[in-house]
Amino acid sequence: MADPNAPGRQRPTVLSAGNGVALVNIQTPSAAGVSRNSYRQFDVGAPGAILNNSRGEAQTQLGGWVGGNPWLATGGARIILNEVNSSDPSRLKGPIEVAGQRAEVVIANPSGIQVDGAAFLNASGVTLTTGTPVFNGGALDAYLVQRGQVSVEGAGLDTRDADATAILARATQLNAALWAQRLKLVSGANTVDAASQLPTGAAPPTGDAPAFALDVAAVGGMYAGQIQLIGTEAGLGVNNQGVISAEGGPLQLRADGWLVNAGRLQSEGELQVQAKGVDNAAGAVIVGERVGLSAEAVTNGEGAVIAARGDLSIQARESISNRRGGLILSGADMALAADRIENRSARIEALGELDVKARVLINANE
Repeated sequence: MADPNAPGRQRPTVLSAGNGVALVNIQTPSAAGVSRNSYRQFDVGAPGAILNNSRGEAQTQLGGWVGGNPWLATGGARIILNEVNSSDPSRLKGPIEVAGQRAEVVIANPSGIQVDGAAFLNASGVTLTTGTPVFNGGALDAYLVQRGQVSVEGAGLDTRDADATAILARATQLNAALWAQRLKLVSGANTVDAASQLPTGAAPPTGDAPAFALDVAAVGGMYAGQIQLIGTEAGLGVNNQGVISAEGGPLQLRADGWLVNAGRLQSEGELQVQAKGVDNAAGAVIVGERVGLSAEAVTNGEGAVIAARGDLSIQARESISNRRGGLILSGADMALAADRIENRSARIEALGELDVKARVLINANE
């Protein structure tokens, strides 16, 4: 539903394709190629929705042939911004297709976005954000993120048809699977640059702080060629009970709180973690081609594994603890550095050189 209070040049025309699928004639793009569309509510049901970015007739997967969009006399959009002004979250339960010229699709709702079975077709990129878009002339400059959560439930989220996917929210919760090519997730109250999709500074938060910057349930997970996870809000960590898998590498995780991994972090390439602390809980796995962990403290729990097929580095300002049955393993060189290193009834093995630096070293079979 278009927002009747928005300026006319920001109000899309919501129609139906011949088969009843929602068809949105997006507004005329700016000179920078941004089509700005304001809604009172932006929900997508199981049949899906089409964002019409075609000047003439176009064939679509969801609605067959659709007519040209009269708002696009000067050409199609490079970015299709769907800006939601509502106290309710957006609910995405079906596919969203771009008709005509491929474009980046942005859905921005500060009240949150709930995903359950969404996919994106003919989109060059996908951005889901709880931030408020910031413009510089007709160009999309940044997102001001102060509140809101993006959650993925049930049938999950599939953006593999897009080159890149970004989730920019104060918090993200995954109770289902997310599939992407390149995935970037930025959590916390931030100003996020629209082009790089990286935080440029803190923003004043509103509302209660979430428990985690990123919370992945046992039935949840993210699967992408490359993954970059950034949490900037002080004290907010990452809780992974599921699977975070970079199937083409690398996997980069940076959080201003603890990483608690009770599931699996894996990368076919480099895996790098920077956090206040790393708790690789009992039975959990962190594995990559090359692995680097940097934190104040790193704990490898009972039967847990931290492993690299190549080099492995763990740098901890305070302590490294490898507990009963735990395994820290490298297929090449390993470097461990901390004020205190404890290896109790556990194994630390390097198939290459092993470099250990510690003020206190305890290696005991108890």
